[in-house]
Amino acid sequence: MPIRVEFMEDGSGVVLVHEGVVDCKMINSAVSKVCKDERFPRLKYWIGDKTKCTDFLPDSECFKQIADYLGEQAKRNPGILLALVGRTDVEFGMSRMFQVYSEKASLTTRVLRDRPSADKWVREVLASK
Repeated sequence: MPIRVEFMEDGSGVVLVHEGVVDCKMINSAVSKVCKDERFPRLKYWIGDKTKCTDFLPDSECFKQIADYLGEQAKRNPGILLALVGRTDVEFGMSRMFQVYSEKASLTTRVLRDRPSADKWVREVLASK
């Protein structure tokens, strides 16, 4: 599967590693898998890492649907952090579009260029709580 779901051993977070060609159906499937998992209500963060993605195909309608779905699911886990890693300009720009939709759904989202920056942001925000 082009999106690998990795729950952290300590139960604090989840990372979705996008590999190869990724489309909207794949993202929907991975997002649904995380939200239906019994660990979801206890997660403190979620990282979407597209650094291994070769083609990122979702469109704006896909992002709006996912943001709306996550907004509903976030009621079960208010305050969850969402870090999106967009290595290329297209991935970064599309992730920013998702960020705008997710803010309307009351999700705390940040778009970053690399995974170390995402990890750092998550650590800093969690430490400040």
